[in-house]
Amino acid sequence: MTKTPTKRLHEPPAASAGAGDQVAITAASPGRMVGYVILSLWRRDMMHLLRERSRWIGVIVQPLIFWALIGVGMGGALARFGGEGDYLAYFFPGIVAMIVLFTAVFATMSVIEDRQRGFLQQVMVLPSSRAAIVLGKTAGVTTMAVVQVSLTMAVAPLAGVDLLGVHWPMFFAALILGCAGLTSLNFSLAWVVNSTAGYHGVMAVVMLPLWVLSGAMFPAGEGWMGWAMRLNPMAYLVDGLRHAMAGGFSPDANSGAGFGLTVLAGTAAVFTALAVRTVARSTHNARV
Repeated sequence: MTKTPTKRLHEPPAASAGAGDQVAITAASPGRMVGYVILSLWRRDMMHLLRERSRWIGVIVQPLIFWALIGVGMGGALARFGGEGDYLAYFFPGIVAMIVLFTAVFATMSVIEDRQRGFLQQVMVLPSSRAAIVLGKTAGVTTMAVVQVSLTMAVAPLAGVDLLGVHWPMFFAALILGCAGLTSLNFSLAWVVNSTAGYHGVMAVVMLPLWVLSGAMFPAGEGWMGWAMRLNPMAYLVDGLRHAMAGGFSPDANSGAGFGLTVLAGTAAVFTALAVRTVARSTHNARV
């Protein structure tokens, strides 16, 4: 008497990157599949974080070198012209924001590579919403940013930051919301750009000027530059970090902590919706 093979209904579904970035598809409800897609994409980014340590160490070291060189140089220039205060301390929150930006830029570059290799196309055939792809990638990149910024904070005392006096809930709230917004925006750009060279060009033209106009290097002035900083979402990331490192309030910030966190939450929601719409529209056009 032969046994009839039974179907394993309780096997947990997955959308994970195994050998050759193959996607395993198992039977599951769309609701459950959303969670598994998010978790699988997050785990995939964590594996990249562990395997490509030279790359993410560079994400930390380069901004710190920039902080030391520019900070010392600008501090000397300000002292020569009668300026007061420690420019290295003023500049440090902006460097942390730069690490968040670099993490979002370099991590979302893999979106282009994954589309070219067909990995994301395999994920998109799963019975899951397009939002799961965006949320999974955003969760992975944000976790990477938290790890890298946490390592960077080990040198914060060199900038005069008292680690015991940091408002850590505010710090991580600004960090997570700011990184989520930047990742979703970069995800949208990476989805519509067909080459890494083109993506680098867009980043150089768009993202670096946004960082310069974020209050990282100098406070908001009058005229068009002041308005540009007020309309720049990255400026509220810098202000949130600046408030948190000062214990909850910093006179050097250009906006209040509560208002800044509200803006970061709003922009994160808007950019996430934009990324989901970008993925959905490309899928619709491909079918047409």
